[in-house]
Amino acid sequence: MEYISNCENDTINIAKEFAKSLKAGDVVTLDGDLGAGKTFFTSSLCKSLGVKDIVQSPTFTIVNEYRNGNIPVFHFDVYRISSPDDMYDIGFDEYLYSDGISIVEWADEVKEFFTMPYYEIRIYKDLGISENYRRIQINRRNI
Repeated sequence: MEYISNCENDTINIAKEFAKSLKAGDVVTLDGDLGAGKTFFTSSLCKSLGVKDIVQSPTFTIVNEYRNGNIPVFHFDVYRISSPDDMYDIGFDEYLYSDGISIVEWADEVKEFFTMPYYEIRIYKDLGISENYRRIQINRRNI
């Protein structure tokens, strides 16, 4: 599916609708250029899942856990990962097969870990159209 967002409220509503399809054990990957809105989409998605914490990118910690919502959410930012061994060190595979929802920003860097069906989200910005314009593609990948 493809969605067009022209403002933050559009993105919030897209995330809210998408959240309705998620269940325990689901994996969501997000990719897009720097500043495309991956973390904003993730924050909106987490709020729709009942997360009460402020959702921030775990750029340096690699993973943030949110356990105060309707379902546990594990938010990864793997932009700084230098090797697959780093992912094993944090127990990435255990998160993926847990009872929560795993959301992975910069997922193209670690695609070899996704051996299960997952949702792939790609966010494209086009400053030629508008500073706030985003094209959001959401697809289910069945491995």
